[in-house]
Parts: sequence; C-alpha cells; structure tokens
Amino acid sequence: MNDVHKKPTPFQKNIAIKLEVDISNDTRNVASARIYDAVEPAIDPNMEFNESTEKQIEFGEELGLDLKNNSLRVASAKIEDKLKENNKQAIEELNLKPGDKVKKKSKVEIDGEEKKYITKHVVSSIGKNYRVYFKGGNGQGAWPTQLEKVNL
Repeated sequence: MNDVHKKPTPFQKNIAIKLEVDISNDTRNVASARIYDAVEPAIDPNMEFNESTEKQIEFGEELGLDLKNNSLRVASAKIEDKLKENNKQAIEELNLKPGDKVKKKSKVEIDGEEKKYITKHVVSSIGKNYRVYFKGGNGQGAWPTQLEKVNL
C-alpha cells in the first residue's frame, strides 16, 4: 500500500526554496498545498487567499489537528493525510484482507432522528486509498474505520 506520509519531492523542495516557503516538516501533499498557495496570486491575481473554515477547524480538532492558522488548501491536505493515516492504521489493526468478514456501522438521520444500523459483508478488495470494497456490492464499500472484523 502507498506510504501515507511521503516526503516532498526534490523538485518541490527546490521550488519551495525559491519561493521562500517552508515545507521541511510537511508531507508531499501538504507541501503541494503550500506551494500552490504561494504561486496562486501569480496565476490568478483576482483569487483571494482563503483561510481554513470553521468546519475544517472543528473536524481537524476531532482528528487531533490544529488547523487554525492554515489556509483552506493546507487544512484540506492535512485532513486528507490524517484520514489516510487513520484508514491505514485501521487496515493494519484489523489485519483486513480479501475474504474477511466484517460488520459496517453506519449512522443515518431520518426526520431529525439519528438511526444506527449494521450491515454484514465479505471483503472483496482494498484500494490504494485504503477503501475496503465488498463482494457482490457493485462497488459498495466502506472506510476501514467504519468496520469491525467478525465471524459471520
């Protein structure tokens, strides 16, 4: 599976130095966002800088991230990295592989009332993005953080 925290490429590092953008502690994904933020005014002078949103900040807090002083783009990259990390860790902890039986826990809001339901599945495959796909599901799947390994 893909490494969740790939380091910036040599090219990203060279560009960042020229732009005086610090990407030394960033993943490749976050470095891309910082570089894009730095060059965006040259690409589209009418584009306004967007800070992270309240929704991003709140979701980041749930994930253990402080996104208050980040751009919208950098906050999105950090959230994406953290979700990938969580999903990779869940795959490893569950030791999931094709043929495993799992329960998927879901929540749905109906008429203002939250309903929880559980469905049972057999793992068909695991995508490069760590999404778990189910047999006979016509593309149906779940994130591993939603799953529990069981004996059906």
